[in-house]
Amino acid sequence: MAEKIELVNSTVRLTEFNREIDNSFKYFVEQEQPVDKDTIGELFRLYSKLYAEIPATGTNSHQILVEESSKIYKAPEDPIIALLQNEIADLRRQLLDANETITELSNINTDIAGISING
Repeated sequence: MAEKIELVNSTVRLTEFNREIDNSFKYFVEQEQPVDKDTIGELFRLYSKLYAEIPATGTNSHQILVEESSKIYKAPEDPIIALLQNEIADLRRQLLDANETITELSNINTDIAGISING
């Protein structure tokens, strides 16, 4: 003889279900957090790699890097550059003095040329 099986249909309201059952998605393994690759070390690694390819002047150039860095860091003055700048200033003074002497001599020659020898 066949046995009789009784089926019972039970329902649960959706609000009760959501309150009792956690139906959010979970990972079986913790997800690795993305690592920020924008680091100072990465900047210098790329700079070393791209150094020869960076143009000397213009947009995205060594010039721009120096100008931007100079806003934060002032390089110490090179004593050789200071000596050369002093020498340039001294040579400019000597040139100015020589030009003044040339002008004075030119004026004297003009005055002499204007004097009559027959007097």
